[in-house]
Amino acid sequence: MSNTEESRVSRRGFMRAAGLGVASTALGATTITAAQAEEFAWDGEADVVVAGSGGAGLAAAVSAIQNGGSVIVLEKAEYVGGTTSKSGGGWWVPNNHHMHAKGIVDTKEDFLRYSARVAFPELYRPGSPTFGLYERNYKLLDHFYDQGARIAKTLDDTGALPSTMFLSWDGKPAPDYHAQLVENADIRGRQMATRSEDGSIGYGGDMIVYLSMYVEDHGGRIEVGHRVSQILRDETGRVIGLEATTTDGTKRFRAKKGVVFGTGGFTHNKEMATGFLRTPILGGCAVPTNEGDLILMSSQIGVKLGNLNEAWNQQEILEEVLEYSSVPSGVFFLGGDSSIAVNKFGQRMYDEKYVYPERGRSHAVYDQWTGDYPNLYQVFIFDEKAREFGGMLIPEPGSDIPNYVIQADTLEALTEAVQVRFDSLEDRIGPYKLDPAFLDNLKETIGRYNTFAETGKDTDFHRGEAPIDAYFHAVRVDRGLPNPYMAPLSDTGPYFAVLLAGGTLDTKGGPVFDENAQVVDIHDQPIPGLYVAGNAGASPSGKSYLGGGGTLGLGITFGYLAAEHAMKQA
Repeated sequence: MSNTEESRVSRRGFMRAAGLGVASTALGATTITAAQAEEFAWDGEADVVVAGSGGAGLAAAVSAIQNGGSVIVLEKAEYVGGTTSKSGGGWWVPNNHHMHAKGIVDTKEDFLRYSARVAFPELYRPGSPTFGLYERNYKLLDHFYDQGARIAKTLDDTGALPSTMFLSWDGKPAPDYHAQLVENADIRGRQMATRSEDGSIGYGGDMIVYLSMYVEDHGGRIEVGHRVSQILRDETGRVIGLEATTTDGTKRFRAKKGVVFGTGGFTHNKEMATGFLRTPILGGCAVPTNEGDLILMSSQIGVKLGNLNEAWNQQEILEEVLEYSSVPSGVFFLGGDSSIAVNKFGQRMYDEKYVYPERGRSHAVYDQWTGDYPNLYQVFIFDEKAREFGGMLIPEPGSDIPNYVIQADTLEALTEAVQVRFDSLEDRIGPYKLDPAFLDNLKETIGRYNTFAETGKDTDFHRGEAPIDAYFHAVRVDRGLPNPYMAPLSDTGPYFAVLLAGGTLDTKGGPVFDENAQVVDIHDQPIPGLYVAGNAGASPSGKSYLGGGGTLGLGITFGYLAAEHAMKQA
């Protein structure tokens, strides 16, 4: 992620907001009578009240304004922007107006076929009218295609969120994350980027500046340091407002049309992460205020929950995520050409150049024979030559070696040093031992990998073959090898290693919602006045990451739709 220094500086404020605390704040829902509602000394009233000021929440706020309404945004942290402010600011929208400008055709059938294949591979049926998806999932994706492009163009045309097409380092439109699948039809350009004032590509911080300025310039009110703690309903069950905990006491905000939650996931709620996720994680890129508050509040009013076992997976530097669970930037890609990642047995697990969500998923592999996770912590190994190629985790030639990088002159010494490092972390991760056969297997693994590098064909994991591999890795050195993303590891040192752990950009489960972003109850009936968008809800993308900006594309679209629908209510 970008804006690293901003995120580091902002931590104190985020932690103060998080300090309002799950333990110290009673989260839930309260029913009030009409008479009580009239007697309350409301601290604010608007057509739409939004919880959360990330991309999803601010898109809802903009939508309320553009649909003729008033809006109040309540942000738990002392800073606007949530996790979006730390992000790359890309947002993934099918059939968008920038694709049209370049003559790129993106039909609904192509989009739905790809999305179904990737999001729910176990359900995918190519001959089915819904491609095998359940009606609700199909309807959400269908509506995303119909509405996402319209909303993106509206935000661009009105100046609320100027955008451009996200291009690769070689100037080409970005491929989707699983573009090697035949269902993708090699359609490029769905990933958009925030457009800075000078026309260049902006990032998450720029996105938040545009959206928040638009809200405030058009009369919207943004309150920071307000942790939403109670959903307020009337006797009919309609959501009519929110209660927030602040350092100045409890405040209440009335919503005449509806309440929209865009409060993010539960990455930093350890109990939820352990109880819901199938991937063991230590933290991630989400801001520390993402503690699953909505799940606790909505459970009290019979909300249907879904997709709780899924996250936008990512890898983290083990020592960094142990130091602070909300990392400035996760491991988006693994750099170097003469480099490999291995597990505790010294064996490779994946194409090291593939996308972070799928590499992150590898940490969840369970071995029934040994009764543990053999890939739980991984060892990324590279040599001196890889430093010329560069990339994430790879210190450039002549630069200082970061503390998290382990260095040794031989593979034997590197193995010993890696185990020493794991041992030094035992008080925080428990005992983690490399298998006794690690060194022998590592040598065999390197030998096999080096053969692949010479031939250019990785018959184990297809390294360098996926279109997204090239998108994430600029080729800085031409070694005259058939595959620029693989080079043999040296027979002599020095060697380097970095320890990797599983993490998230954020989680992607929560209240289930319909095509209008209305939260539904356990009987699949919409709850009047209650909406959700972004990582606070059950993501339509299911089990996977469709393409770069997939989280923000869905969050912004359904955030906008939520307030748009709310403004039509009596």
